[in-house]
Amino acid sequence: MTAAAMLLCLLQVPTNPIRAQETAVMMARTGIPTIHEPPSAAPHPYVMQVQARRFEDKFNKLVKAVEEFSLAYNSAKGQVWPADKAAALKKAMEDLQKADPSLAARK
Repeated sequence: MTAAAMLLCLLQVPTNPIRAQETAVMMARTGIPTIHEPPSAAPHPYVMQVQARRFEDKFNKLVKAVEEFSLAYNSAKGQVWPADKAAALKKAMEDLQKADPSLAARK
């Protein structure tokens, strides 16, 4: 393989995973050295504790908002919609989804 062909292989930007795999296999077969990136460092344990605590706080606020909404709704025997409690419940859920995007609704 000529140097120009190898250079073109190196400069090629794979846009799909299959093409990236094919490029990696081709480079391994031709003996071109590859550079492997080290895995990204995990966050500091203190940062993880702070994130967990913030998530717990937001989750507890959501539980409290659900409880308050259900008490207000059930006290009126389902005849009255507690709009203020519903808004608080919606805000608590949105805050929790911001803390953990995996909880967001999928479209």
